[in-house]
Amino acid sequence: MTPRKILIADDDRDLVNVLAIRSRELGLAVMTAHDARTALNMIAEFRPDVACLDVAMPAGNGLSVCEMLANDEQFISLPVIILTGNTDEETVRRCHLLRAYYVPKCADLWSRLEPLLIEFLGLSAAGSPLAMTSPKP
Repeated sequence: MTPRKILIADDDRDLVNVLAIRSRELGLAVMTAHDARTALNMIAEFRPDVACLDVAMPAGNGLSVCEMLANDEQFISLPVIILTGNTDEETVRRCHLLRAYYVPKCADLWSRLEPLLIEFLGLSAAGSPLAMTSPKP
């Protein structure tokens, strides 16, 4: 079975590395970008199963990328998680309007991100896809 793919885009390279390690522990194939333009190009080329985007990045921002994806039929169903230190109402409102999941950057970021990845990608907590089994008679 092909592993699920995640794109993590943030200009904070240390954060990207930590999230990449944790995502690999879930069994995900990880792609990374450090600016908005690269993130958008990677989404178009590699078709990840989920994208985690920072708001404030060089060459654009994650909300703009999310807006472009929401207006493109090919990517309208791509789950997008916005990771940001911005807590202002406008950022939160834009996330909701774009059907993106708002996750504030904080000390327990992974504990907020991991359940979303498990849900979106149909993973068990151990990282493998949930088995589709029928109940026994």
